Amino acid sequence: MHQPDYRDINGEFMLPWVYLHAIKDYIDMPLNIAACSGMKANINITPVLIDQWQDYNYRIEKALGERNAAKAAGILPDRFLRALLLEELDEDAKSWMLDHYNWANHERMVSRYQNYKRLYDLASDYDNRYYLNDVFYFDLCVWFHLAWCGEWIKKYDPVINFFLRKGSNYTLNDRRLLLKRLLEWMKYGLSLYGFPANKNEPAPASFPEYPDLIENSKLNELNGKKKGEYSVTHSPHYHPIIPLLLDVHCGAISAQMTDIAYEPLYIEKYAGGLESAKRHLDSLNGYYRYGNTKIKALWPSEGALSSESLDLFNDYGINICASGEELLSSSMGIDTHMPAFAQGKNIIPLYRVYKWKNTGLKIIFRDSGLSDLIGFTYGKWRGDDAAKNLIDKLNRIDDFDKGAVVSIILDGENAWEYYYENGFYFLNDLYSLISSSVKINPMLLNEVFDAYAEDDCVKLDYIMPGSWVNGNLRMWVGEEQKNKAWTLLNEAKNMLLRSIENEKINKKDVQICLKNLMAAEGSDWFWWLGEDQPLFSQSSMEQIFRNFLKNIYSAAGEPLSLQLFESLSSTKKIIAEMGGMMKRGHEQ
Repeated sequence: MHQPDYRDINGEFMLPWVYLHAIKDYIDMPLNIAACSGMKANINITPVLIDQWQDYNYRIEKALGERNAAKAAGILPDRFLRALLLEELDEDAKSWMLDHYNWANHERMVSRYQNYKRLYDLASDYDNRYYLNDVFYFDLCVWFHLAWCGEWIKKYDPVINFFLRKGSNYTLNDRRLLLKRLLEWMKYGLSLYGFPANKNEPAPASFPEYPDLIENSKLNELNGKKKGEYSVTHSPHYHPIIPLLLDVHCGAISAQMTDIAYEPLYIEKYAGGLESAKRHLDSLNGYYRYGNTKIKALWPSEGALSSESLDLFNDYGINICASGEELLSSSMGIDTHMPAFAQGKNIIPLYRVYKWKNTGLKIIFRDSGLSDLIGFTYGKWRGDDAAKNLIDKLNRIDDFDKGAVVSIILDGENAWEYYYENGFYFLNDLYSLISSSVKINPMLLNEVFDAYAEDDCVKLDYIMPGSWVNGNLRMWVGEEQKNKAWTLLNEAKNMLLRSIENEKINKKDVQICLKNLMAAEGSDWFWWLGEDQPLFSQSSMEQIFRNFLKNIYSAAGEPLSLQLFESLSSTKKIIAEMGGMMKRGHEQ
């Protein structure tokens, strides 16, 4: 689970995805696991996401403490929230609401509720805009937030249930209570990952209890059962592609090996790349986490690896990390999905635990086929049929290879809005079948690490630079728009390094520059650029990226490059699968 830093220099969130996924997926996913006794799973979450979540909590709580409606709305960090606290709306606010409170999956999130669908349909007809009153707009706002709530909130919170049943005519007091209730869930949600609701508060000491926000009969049922288990891992702080920071041209190697088009990047190198990579890893030391564990597990951003990055992870004491099967196949020169005969038995190379050179760093590789079934296919199926289908596939793997370690790794947030009721029933059926199986043994990452001694692992002495997406780095470099972004980033970085070397910038401003630099090094800005992504998504994301670069120049006291005002977006109009939010491990 990850989100890039959406905040501008004033702390305003330019896009709402941290908040929306917090009330939906980031709460649902760990609770779905915990509710199934015997289930085990691993959840990866990024520090930059946690930082923004805590920022939301702080700002929402501060806003709710302000009785003046206009002042309270002004404190909120996100325009999507403001109408919840306003007493009246101007024409600009109304126009904005009509354009933005439709950001929800129509089939699964809008049509599910007749009241929301009626408002949505009225808002979609431009001619209606002249006849809609404030009650309509406030109801549209409330239904947008209700539709984005996760299933645990919708099903088991009596306050949210009341608002779902009320259906219309939501008052200011209703809206304040809704926001207050969602804040309580967001605070609880952070404890599920071992983090305090706000920065500088103590982290939870143990696995949190179910909250008293849940309806009593369900709460008693949950408390009477043993919880499922999950472990929490992290990625480098702002989710950069570490191999490209270390060698910005390494994407050309994987492009050649995987036979894809690649446009050369015309910069000599990304200056200070090793230092940048270390900054993103340094913050993981001592980062809040409940419990004590000797295992340092890492999901490298987008599963992107190279020999240099693995050496760096080993230097940082990382014990286990993961990537995708495409990268393993390219690196070994074989189809690792195909059975092989080794050490006197039939095995499938993909389902082994690997070790890096002669180090203690272990690596597992994602089964793209199984992972993509969850990400792209099962949302169209009945939940129980999909769960049984996946279990059948796992059982067939076990029939052939009893020692198989099968890694199913996927986007933890974007798939579920395409599922019936946010995947609640599919995941419940799947987890129940896994936990009750005599063949399938769910494992936490530390258990994988402990169960496989170095002698039991397959040694890797080389890995091709690449990621879980087609085994290469083409999503982030090697295309005109992505290369332009790297050029702008490199120029800002070089300017900053010169200013520091010449002592033209004070320490406080250096820290401001480095924070913006780290945010700009995040993977998402490069992911969304290019001809295979929707234009609207490209435009909104590259604007945030360019703002980070402008902040670096401003804090360094340097004039802005004119190129920072030029759009990086492609003008080619396409419709990307799943809106471009997710990709398959390999092209179909």
